[in-house]
Amino acid sequence: MSNGIHTESAFESAIVGHLTSNGWHLGNASDFSRDLAFDKKAVLSFIQTSQPKEWAKLQSYYKDETESKFIQRLFKELDLRGMLDVIRHGITDSGVKFKLAYFKPDSGLNPETVEQYKQNKLYVARQVFFSTRNNKSIDLLLALNGLPVATIELKNHFTGQTVKEAMEQYRTSRDPKELLFQFKKRALVHFTLDPDEVYLTTKLDSVNTRFLPFNKGFNNGAGNPTEIMR
Repeated sequence: MSNGIHTESAFESAIVGHLTSNGWHLGNASDFSRDLAFDKKAVLSFIQTSQPKEWAKLQSYYKDETESKFIQRLFKELDLRGMLDVIRHGITDSGVKFKLAYFKPDSGLNPETVEQYKQNKLYVARQVFFSTRNNKSIDLLLALNGLPVATIELKNHFTGQTVKEAMEQYRTSRDPKELLFQFKKRALVHFTLDPDEVYLTTKLDSVNTRFLPFNKGFNNGAGNPTEIMR
């Protein structure tokens, strides 16, 4: 049964396969830092590739410590301002402004902004260990340029579990004090899904966590069209 098509692992593989065949990159779970709660390697790759002039200027200040100093600054800004504000407005270090993401331009008239937008990289990583206190893992982690934006817990009703069990998992075994789950500090949304339904929450609050449906509906009813989820 563990190798069958109805296991959670197979469901997970199907989702990852769909995303990576549509432009997403397969993230390396081991690159996720439990202390930082983001992928330092992916973040630095994006910054150095998309903003080489700014990076060179920062190097003139910090020399061999540039990477560690930048990561320290990013960590501090995430703590002070939160993930959404950092993604929207970037950070400044020693007077040098850096973007952590490029937003899609309103039109294709400016080739430079189009090319900047193409520099973004979306990552999906499987079974990511997030805690410094234990070896619990999240099924899927979605990240933008190395910064976590969404966590996903999967259930497959063929194994006797549904989104309800995934909700319970978030409420009882996903500590909202963990950095990855801290409200506004890291992941912005948390999804529960099975082959039929999807729910989300933007704030983990232990047993008080409230989930909202993220379903498209089907024939004026609940759920999703069968071709969407299978």
